[in-house]
Amino acid sequence: MFYFVPSWYRQDRKWYSTTLPFYYVSKNMMFDDAVNLLRMFQQSGEANTTLILNYSPHIRTFLYQQRILPETVWNLFDTIQGLTDVSVRKIRLEDIKWPQGVEFFYTPFMIEVYLNQEHYAKINFSQTGNFFDITYFEGGQTNHQLIFDDRGFVSSIIYFENEQPYYQDYLNLQGTWQFREFLGTENHQVLINPEAQATFAKEVYRDIEELINEKLDQYLTSALTKDDTIVISSDVQHNHFFQKIKENHHVILSFFGDRYPITNQEQLLTDLTDTPFFVVDSLNKIETIAANVDLEQLPGFYEIPPYDTHLNLGHSQRKKELIVYVNYDNLPADQIQYVFTTLFEMMLKNEWIDLLVGTQSQDFGREAYIKQVLESYRSLKPEYEQELIFVDKEKRARGENRVLDDEEEIVRERIDIETIHSDSDLIKVLKYVRIILDLGTPADVLTQIAGISGGIPQVNLYSSSYVKHGENGWILDDISDFEEALLYYLTNLEHWNQSLVHSVKKIEQYTRGEIVDMWKNTIKELKGNEKN
Repeated sequence: MFYFVPSWYRQDRKWYSTTLPFYYVSKNMMFDDAVNLLRMFQQSGEANTTLILNYSPHIRTFLYQQRILPETVWNLFDTIQGLTDVSVRKIRLEDIKWPQGVEFFYTPFMIEVYLNQEHYAKINFSQTGNFFDITYFEGGQTNHQLIFDDRGFVSSIIYFENEQPYYQDYLNLQGTWQFREFLGTENHQVLINPEAQATFAKEVYRDIEELINEKLDQYLTSALTKDDTIVISSDVQHNHFFQKIKENHHVILSFFGDRYPITNQEQLLTDLTDTPFFVVDSLNKIETIAANVDLEQLPGFYEIPPYDTHLNLGHSQRKKELIVYVNYDNLPADQIQYVFTTLFEMMLKNEWIDLLVGTQSQDFGREAYIKQVLESYRSLKPEYEQELIFVDKEKRARGENRVLDDEEEIVRERIDIETIHSDSDLIKVLKYVRIILDLGTPADVLTQIAGISGGIPQVNLYSSSYVKHGENGWILDDISDFEEALLYYLTNLEHWNQSLVHSVKKIEQYTRGEIVDMWKNTIKELKGNEKN
């Protein structure tokens, strides 16, 4: 059995739910090593369980969106709230008790409730249209807030004092509070309801983390067997919980993206103590670690991609346009103007080269900001402004075409900007792309795997296991060489076809089954060495 511990946390209140009402957009694309590993293991039929350690009343909705089966999840807060065998039901507005005479005002985002012309409540909804929370007001101030579970019941209640959260009661299915978490700046204690005391070791806990630690220890002691493996998305927030079980079980840490401070020598050595090996998403991480820690002090490591490839070859060869995809997020700040003005010059020389700029940042106004940056570079030359036109997304969404005067020449829209919300979004965006330019240090692993799946050559500044120079891409000696690298594939179809052949070979290397086998074989080899 494989146990997975994801790192799906928020920064301000670290053990609280990450879910927001439907009209809020997360600042980060919710896709990490755990998401795809869970998909791959479940779809391969490999026995696994996911441990959700933070309060997650909407975890089932999230798992559904990520195509992960909720049946294989152990939810710690379900355990301490006494929630077992919960049937899903739909709550309607009329199921809530409202005083006589309330009025409901519907907005595009929420329902505002008034009583005797005073603001009485505010109702927020989840992405699936279910109740998310209801905030009640009294005397013009926030009084309390009901937090709903996506299975259709009130999961907890937050009580306010002077417009600030004072404490939160976590409820069972009968609506009885099981424990109370104080939310003040100095008081973080957790108080247990005397009626529920039998299932807790203490009456009062220092904070919610102490309670989580107790319940997690109990679960691991009762559930784990000798042959089980725990794969942890390495995070300072929870790594310390698993130190004790390393003596009898294989605990593997997975380092992904910028989630963990790998330059912190003391923290890294502590977390990797008694770990048989660890996993990185890119060997560039090992270079960073080696600059701060002697690798001989660490266990062995493996580079195992967190994403699987699919034979999903793009269709760029069906289009006359030669679309260059640029990962904006990874561009060196001091080279952005050079990169885009060079691309603009290439587009002037070849009327069929188009530019598609992608970002995985979910920050509000990100696309508008990138367009503003590109506009500032377009204004440097009249030719740029005349020939390099942005895609009019509003007209495209309405299905309208540009209306031209009789004497006006047809000018193609050649610059587009796309926000990537998920891995499937990226696959769609790359469908007609001829070449990928990612100058990150390192390049984005998700983009590299998606490029392999689409058979698209990639130009990178640093080498990796995913893109090999002269095979499925070009590794630059210097950033000033990127124009030569792009033209190598854009102007010679034979070079592009050779890259496609190498990408197909790599697809076989990084399929779902191959990656799951990598994990299983690595663990099998480890156990064999232990017996010897």
